Formats: sequence, C-alpha cells, structure tokens
Amino acid sequence: MKRATLGVIVVLLVIAWVRTAPHAQSGAGPSIVGTWLLTSEQMHADSDRPTAAQGARGMLILDGAGHYFELVDRTVPAALATDLSEAQLRFYRVSGSWGHYEADRASGRIAFEAFAGRSANQTGAKFSRTFTIAPVPDDQDLLTTMSQPGELHTLGITRRVWQRVPTMMGFPQETRAVMGFWRHEVEGQKRADNGEKLSEVMRDPSVIVYTPAGFVGVHFPTRTRTRFAAGEPTDAEARQDGNYLGYYAALGLYPGGRHQGLIFHNILGGSMTTGTTLRRFFDLEGEVVHLTFPPTLNRQGIRSSTYVNLRRLSDVNDMLGR
Repeated sequence: MKRATLGVIVVLLVIAWVRTAPHAQSGAGPSIVGTWLLTSEQMHADSDRPTAAQGARGMLILDGAGHYFELVDRTVPAALATDLSEAQLRFYRVSGSWGHYEADRASGRIAFEAFAGRSANQTGAKFSRTFTIAPVPDDQDLLTTMSQPGELHTLGITRRVWQRVPTMMGFPQETRAVMGFWRHEVEGQKRADNGEKLSEVMRDPSVIVYTPAGFVGVHFPTRTRTRFAAGEPTDAEARQDGNYLGYYAALGLYPGGRHQGLIFHNILGGSMTTGTTLRRFFDLEGEVVHLTFPPTLNRQGIRSSTYVNLRRLSDVNDMLGR
C-alpha cells in the first residue's frame, strides 16, 4: 500500500507555475512558494573542503502567506563526528523548524523566525540564509540555500540544494480543503464506544502541513522540553532530548466511512520509522480540522482513540502562491 500510494502520487505530478504573495517574497523571478525536496547537503560549506552529507533527505515548504516548514534527516558525516557522542549524533541526525519567513530577492536573503523546532532553543529564534533559484530546462527549479553564522544545530555553515516538487494534477475539492498549514490546538484520548474524553494535552507550537504536491510535514514538540544551557547540546543534554516528533511523508486521501475522509501518512524520513504508514481520519469544521486515530487499547485496557484538533493558518491558494 505504501509503495502503491507513492507511485500514484509520482505519476500524477505535473509542472505547476505559481504566483507569489508579495508579503512572502519580494522581487521578480521564479516563485519561491512551493514544496522543495532536498537533493544535496554540504556542511562546512564555507571551507576549502566542504563535507557532503551522504543520503541526506529533507523537505522545505514555503507558502504565500509567509509560513515555512523544514525538516532534514541525515547521518552526520564521519569527518564531523569525531568530537560528538552517540547521543549528540542522534540529536543532529534530524533537524528542522517551522514558523514565519520573508524572502527578499534583491538581497538574495530569506529571513526566518522559528515558532518551534528541533530543540526548545529554537523557539523564537531568528536567522537568515542566502538563496538563489535556478530554472532547469525540461525539469523543475533548483533552490540553493546557505546558512549564516549563528544558526542553531547546523554543524557549521551549511549549503542545501532543493528541487521543486510540481503540483498534483486535478486534485478534488476534498483534497483542496485540507491543504495548508494547520496549527495544533489540543490533543487527547477519548473512548471509542461513547466519545468520553479521557485526557487532553497541549504542545509547544506545533504544525501539520498538507501540500498541493502531495506531501505532509509534521513538527509536534512537547511542552516539557528544557532549553540547552548553550546553543548546542552537551552529551548529557542530548541524552535527555527524546521528545521530538517530525517527519515528512506522502499524502493520500480516501473515503473515511463515518468520517469525512481518511488520510494516509507514509513516513519517508524524520524521527519515526521510515516506511511506516499512519492512518488518520479527518473531519473539517470551518477553520478547524479534527484528526482521529484508529482506536487501540490504552494502558487501562479501554478501547480509545487519539484525537488532534488543528486550526488553519493558510489554505490551498496560499500554498499555490495565489
């Protein structure tokens, strides 16, 4: 099912040229709005001998309303791993954040403000990167970004090359309705038989993004995280950092029985097991989407379901840069 879903999505991808909202990007040229997949990453990119991160995977999502999502998953290159503990290597394997951005083509810079990210230190962090977009004949645009000194969790100046993912062709109204950035409001457990609420929790600023390219991005940090004493984690601090959830995945939408629809999240990278497929029922109520997980037995032996309520930050037009 996972391979089949991905195959259908890939076949349906077609070139889509989009217009950019002026408050997300200023200046003429190819739109920066869209879904971008990582093609290469170089660490210590400002040195004479930059180090390639072999097998790096990632996704960058930029909408026309000024929201961004980024997640990168890679093994830290051996050349940079000598001074890092196992716990630190695990920490640096996954990086990312989400929040607000503004792109200025005249200066070639993107300014970011993170709402949340890989660590609590990233909450509220402001950083910038240089960027260029290069059209590729008979293929999709390439976006190159370069981090600047002071950006957290990059292991030095990092150059990343991203390739645009074209928009799916002919997606139905049901699919359009769930596209956009959705901010987490609350989640909890409820009984499967009568809907009684058993528990409810809040999170640090969290988001799910559904893109017109057929991908999903998730950042779901907990509220119990503590800041590192310095910008980067010590071995002891990295050992305690086990409460981050983030991944990018392919999206499928299907009839959901008594629910409005069913979404499959096929995990392609991040802190969860690659290749896993998650099923999520959804119901839309105005600007709120209710996600419901399939029921399971909880620790008390009660058959219950996890629910997540999210509020819309942007819609399909923002995702297309209209």
